[in-house]
Amino acid sequence: MACPVAEATANDGVSLSVSEDLEVRWYNSPEQLPGFLEQGVLDYGEQVNRMTILTSLASWNLYTQIDQVSLFANQYYLDDVQYTENDLHGGNAGIFGPGTAVVLEKMRVSIERPSYSASIGDTYAAFGRGIALNINRNVDIDIDTSIRGFRSVYRPGAWDITAVAGVLNRQQVFQDNANLSLPDNYGHMVAGVRVERFGLGNANVGAHGVVYNFVEEEGLSASMKNIGTGPDAFVGGLTGEYSGLFGMDWYAEADIFSYPIPAGSQVSVLTNDNEDRSGHAAYLSSAAYLGNTTWLFEAKSYQGSEYLNSLVGSEQYVVATAPTLEYERVITEDSAAALGSNDIYGGKLRMDWTVRPGEIVPYVSLAVFRDRDMGPLNFSDVPETIFHPVAGLELISHEWVVLLNGGYRVDQRADIEGAVSSGSDRMAHMDLDLKIPLSSGFHADIATGAQQFQWGENAFEHEDFIESETAISLQKGSDYALIGYVDFSNNPLVSSVGNLKDDVYGAIELQVKPTSSLTLKAFYGAYKAGIRCSGGQCRLLPGFDGVRFGLSGRL
Repeated sequence: MACPVAEATANDGVSLSVSEDLEVRWYNSPEQLPGFLEQGVLDYGEQVNRMTILTSLASWNLYTQIDQVSLFANQYYLDDVQYTENDLHGGNAGIFGPGTAVVLEKMRVSIERPSYSASIGDTYAAFGRGIALNINRNVDIDIDTSIRGFRSVYRPGAWDITAVAGVLNRQQVFQDNANLSLPDNYGHMVAGVRVERFGLGNANVGAHGVVYNFVEEEGLSASMKNIGTGPDAFVGGLTGEYSGLFGMDWYAEADIFSYPIPAGSQVSVLTNDNEDRSGHAAYLSSAAYLGNTTWLFEAKSYQGSEYLNSLVGSEQYVVATAPTLEYERVITEDSAAALGSNDIYGGKLRMDWTVRPGEIVPYVSLAVFRDRDMGPLNFSDVPETIFHPVAGLELISHEWVVLLNGGYRVDQRADIEGAVSSGSDRMAHMDLDLKIPLSSGFHADIATGAQQFQWGENAFEHEDFIESETAISLQKGSDYALIGYVDFSNNPLVSSVGNLKDDVYGAIELQVKPTSSLTLKAFYGAYKAGIRCSGGQCRLLPGFDGVRFGLSGRL
């Protein structure tokens, strides 16, 4: 949520904008301290403030982002001794005290011209479909990792030449999630070059190379020690796209991965000290337009490519994101392993039928994968064949909107000769988004989704579970909205407890827009923890129980 609070333009062409994003949260903790009669000893509050300043002069820009977080009511006395819960600094005092942190998260100087652009500071980069490099903001799951260094794009004619180099700068202060024991940054080093050629008839082609050098200690000094050492990982790839081949549009990318590091190092341990220490990723998509139907086919083959992301997984982001071909709204603890598999191949076919353009579009799709990875993230110790059919409907009129999806996923485990059959994991799922017009300018929105999951045989027995999320809102135009939330989960792997019952979560939220550029929000209640995926990235987000106030807007 961003709220510009100041904006000015001087006669000399200098423009200045300042935005502020303020959120205050109160957390109700289900835990109680032995010996305390009163409830809520471990409840506490959090205030997060994000300020960005953008100064522009002609084609030059200076961008700065400063994040501040403070905790309050997070201390108590036991036997006349003061204790601090939910410490921001892991027991250290911190420059602004034990309960406050101020961080210069991002700073960038950039210039943009028709033939080139360049920036110094915190920048972002993605090559091709992101298989080799994808460092971008993903606000849907509260991730903002940048490359603190330089990025340039040179555009001579039909060419684009992109170069980027620096250290990875993970955001220290979270805007939407709880801030606890803020870590120092691991300044992993990355450098890459991509060359693209456009307009070769109906074709565009590209090539890129990226090197990574990972550090094992926090702080800038660890990055400085790594300068001049050999890379821990190298990725090189080619891309090509062609329009009109056999009446279809095509895109293809192929990447090779190499981990040229000595045995016993951090990377070699994660790659199980394989002698080869290499991998590949190949992706293909084609689209055909037959009458009033659109056919999209995608195929993938990834092996040894996710070791790259394993090294930063504990820091809650990834450095590369290959197309998953997954239906991300129903990813669970089990299927998340297929997203990060180091040995998977398969494809997906989807057909959209335009019954009435822009109004009625049903679709069907089928994804089939073979996951041969049996690493620690997999609950199964045998290969799996995944079948996932999905069907959906888009119905859009002047006032009504219906978006309906449903599917059934089967992770069929391979039968090993002489062993007991492991069966299959199975999940049925549906989700619905519905907009209903009412009188006097009001309308109702209903968004709901549910999944029923059944486990196969596991070394450690897991319980089958059901999960659902529902939001019902009453809105008047875009000025007022009253929203009620109900979540349900009896998944024993979920690390949250409901506020209505142990497995039932309820909440209410009020949104008001006093002006077209300002939105105020107030939330009370709870929602469940769980895995959320966006753009091929997944993150285990904590649940929440308490009160939140927020503000957003633009001038």
